[in-house]
Amino acid sequence: PMLGTKEEFTQLCDAAHARGIRVILDGAYSHTGSDSLYFNKMGTFPGKGAYQSEQSPYRSWYTFHNWPDSYVSWWNFDTLPTVNKMHPDFVKYIITDEDSVVAHWLKAGADGFRLDVADELPDGFLDALRARVKATDPDAIVLGEVWEDASNKESYGHRRRYLLGQQLDSVMNYPFRDAILGYLLGGSAADFI
Repeated sequence: PMLGTKEEFTQLCDAAHARGIRVILDGAYSHTGSDSLYFNKMGTFPGKGAYQSEQSPYRSWYTFHNWPDSYVSWWNFDTLPTVNKMHPDFVKYIITDEDSVVAHWLKAGADGFRLDVADELPDGFLDALRARVKATDPDAIVLGEVWEDASNKESYGHRRRYLLGQQLDSVMNYPFRDAILGYLLGGSAADFI
């Protein structure tokens, strides 16, 4: 709400599209903030987040070692509680529900999603998200943030299939970026190659 209404978002997308600009939203589906509506550790929101009530509708999204103060968090940052990415309630909310997060924003005018830490999202989640995105808008993009070489990445105990045409449309290529910057800042051609 602090950034505007849904109607204003649609107006922004329409204005961008009229200028040949596509709007891609950042989807952080590996974790939430501890002060998000869903976790609500600081009590910022009027509803009951997972931190405030074991009866919270979002409680199943998180893993608590000892509720409420000990929980699984992204890279052990307690301000970023990790979500149970394949929990049916979470998948429904983000992907499969009629007005899921993905469907809602695509219908409002977004042109796709950049997936934060895509390599920390299970294949099943990525497959479902891509299917929903393409069913809603075949031209929408699914761009993954993968810090390593995404063409040869292993995580969750197996080689990932980001670039085989059925999961991500593209990835953020940090190794290539680093090679270009290194070369432009005086590195050798051999190192660039």
